[in-house]
Amino acid sequence: MRSSSAQESAAGRAGGGPVSRFRRGRATATDGHVLRSGRLDTAVGAFRPEDLREIIGAYHRCVAETTSRFAGFVAKYMGDGVLVYFGYPEAHEDDAERAVRAGLDLIDAVGRLETPEQLNIRLGVASGLVVVGDLIGAGAAQERGVVGETPNLAARLQALAAHGTLVIGDSTRRQIGALFELNARCAER
Repeated sequence: MRSSSAQESAAGRAGGGPVSRFRRGRATATDGHVLRSGRLDTAVGAFRPEDLREIIGAYHRCVAETTSRFAGFVAKYMGDGVLVYFGYPEAHEDDAERAVRAGLDLIDAVGRLETPEQLNIRLGVASGLVVVGDLIGAGAAQERGVVGETPNLAARLQALAAHGTLVIGDSTRRQIGALFELNARCAER
């Protein structure tokens, strides 16, 4: 993450409590959801819980393996959803490009998973400023707090994507330039 130096909270500077560290910088977020002919969660009745667990597990492993090749950081698994950061915890000048390349590879990899029903993924990719702060939550649910419009925009873009496609935000598009052949798409309101 390209960041300004860590800063102390007012309470920490005043000696009134622990020092809170946060970093402000640029990152690219990828939000994805796996689908079959509809959403995977509509298939719950069609599969035993153990089978559904195996399908979701295969999807999660596929995401981790594919995005790690591009230095992506899986921030959160949410059932059939996933949130991945590029540029956090380590920044690269080409994080937006890495996110798009990882997304395209992930579309192919998920499509090749051997599951009882064909799976597809749809992805949204957004780049922008975020603030990464203190750990929030507890135990297995503990995660680094990331605040900013970028992860939210990635989720909204993902909702616009068709099965097996990736939708990118304007900032990501500007960062990748002419590296990819893009199809213009206007969202209907």
